[in-house]
Amino acid sequence: MGIMSRVIRLCKADLHGVMDQLEDKDLLLKQHLREMQAAIAGRQARIDQLEEALRNGQRDRAMHARQLRALEEDLDLAVARGKDDIARMLIRKLFPMRKRVECMTHRLEEMAGQLDEERDRLGVQRLAYDDTRQRVAAVRERARNADVMPDVGSISGRSPQLAPSEEEIEWELMQRKEAVSPGRVT
Repeated sequence: MGIMSRVIRLCKADLHGVMDQLEDKDLLLKQHLREMQAAIAGRQARIDQLEEALRNGQRDRAMHARQLRALEEDLDLAVARGKDDIARMLIRKLFPMRKRVECMTHRLEEMAGQLDEERDRLGVQRLAYDDTRQRVAAVRERARNADVMPDVGSISGRSPQLAPSEEEIEWELMQRKEAVSPGRVT
């Protein structure tokens, strides 16, 4: 069994090597950028939904707060006029209304916190996207310059170790993509 698993692992490694050579690195970079854009658009859509829900919730809370103030005014008036039966009925309505307004206020505070978190995450995603886009542009420019003038690196005195390899670029891109993926909680 040990020999078979080693042979299978060797075949898989060879297959992965062939696939790596077949893949167009530039197309992969473009695809990763598109996926990052889609993640940013999804986060922005979530922010838009939260903002709309927050506006609606604030409007509803304001309406309930007005109703609560009206109940309290009516209750004060009923007590002042000695209408105990009406005062009891208004008190029965007053308690649930207060609780409802408190719950709505608490929920709106939670939503505002979520909105702030989503905005922060969106900012981080946009920074990562801009950084990655700039790196990809630099890599493309270096590749373009290498095609035009292949010996420029040795003439300019640049060390070839300073330029990242294609594998390093792909690795960095994949790490950043995982760091800003919408399903991941930071």
